[in-house]
Amino acid sequence: MKEVMTSGEIARKAGVSQKALRIYDEKGLLRPVGYSEGNYKLYDKSSLMILEKIIALKHVGFSLEEIKSNLEDDSQETIEETLKKQLALMEKKIYEMQKSAECIKVALARLKEDPDWDNVADVIRKMEMAQGQDERRWYAANHAADGIEWYVKIFDSLDFNEGEDVLDLGCSYGLLWRENWDRIPEKFVVDGIDIHDSWADDLADYLKEQKDTLPKGSDIKVIFENLEEEQTWDNIYKKKYDRIIAHYLLSYFEEPGRIIDKASKALKDGGMLSYTYVGTSREHDYWERFFSENGFDKSTPVKRRKELTEREDALIAEISGCFSKVEKVRLLAPISYDDSELLFERVERRYPGASKYLASVKDKMIECFDRLIEKDGVIIVDSDTTFIHCFK
Repeated sequence: MKEVMTSGEIARKAGVSQKALRIYDEKGLLRPVGYSEGNYKLYDKSSLMILEKIIALKHVGFSLEEIKSNLEDDSQETIEETLKKQLALMEKKIYEMQKSAECIKVALARLKEDPDWDNVADVIRKMEMAQGQDERRWYAANHAADGIEWYVKIFDSLDFNEGEDVLDLGCSYGLLWRENWDRIPEKFVVDGIDIHDSWADDLADYLKEQKDTLPKGSDIKVIFENLEEEQTWDNIYKKKYDRIIAHYLLSYFEEPGRIIDKASKALKDGGMLSYTYVGTSREHDYWERFFSENGFDKSTPVKRRKELTEREDALIAEISGCFSKVEKVRLLAPISYDDSELLFERVERRYPGASKYLASVKDKMIECFDRLIEKDGVIIVDSDTTFIHCFK
């Protein structure tokens, strides 16, 4: 190879246009090493290596700004590290696009029934909430610090018995049953209620395939009805249940107390209803300590914990007249993190009202996370979820 090449020669070797070279020059990605007597741009062997890297990174989805940053990075991370980071980013984008596609499918299906933008917007909002819950569950399942599947913990806490009738409100994907399929008691009947064009459709298909593997006398089915319609409750009241489950459901309704009140009427005497509402409590304690010990303003987690506790207690006070006893059951769910950026994203999700403050301290907070990860290998976030058990 010649010591130097003109723009035309290096473009032909790399298989790009000279226009692309001009853009890379303008963006500061690939400068010529010199000029000929006729003022033509000249490049050398190292220029070709840089150009090949630009082409490779661009092909796998890097923007020109990201490529420039990568070229200027003094840390000189390995090819493997660079590609792994980009793969993670692309997989996240694919996941987001898949979620958007699912929302569009649901909206299109609903348009056949009721072509109204308010209706479609509500369907998409609820679908996005369900997807968010699924995403959080997926992360928790893969990063559980104690290695115990979350829905196994929930199943254990409910202490199911042979011969019980169970009503699962908003059954969705049915993970409570899927993850404990081989532990379902005999003569155990579950009626799952949910709407069409949701994760419950997948559960219904799963149940058709697995029905013959259930214990003797047991049955699990999905009933496609809308809990916001009175006819649905009229149908529910035709039967009484030993247990009613309303997990990860109440945030979809403007009047959650009304749903609990209605559900209580379907319980047998001595039966139990289990619901979730505001979620975690221990994690706010964890972040209050972390913020305080590392010089951050702890008022954000303190305020958020207070708000959620007040909401939770207000709902308990509202529905307590429907039951003989109401108690809180907290299931521990510690999560391990070995990535500072992911952990910071969790903080942002926990405290959306403090986005400006968190943005102003992001670099400092990530430095703190990096030090802890370097010291201990991982950061264990002390977390839990509060379940409310209501006894008839």
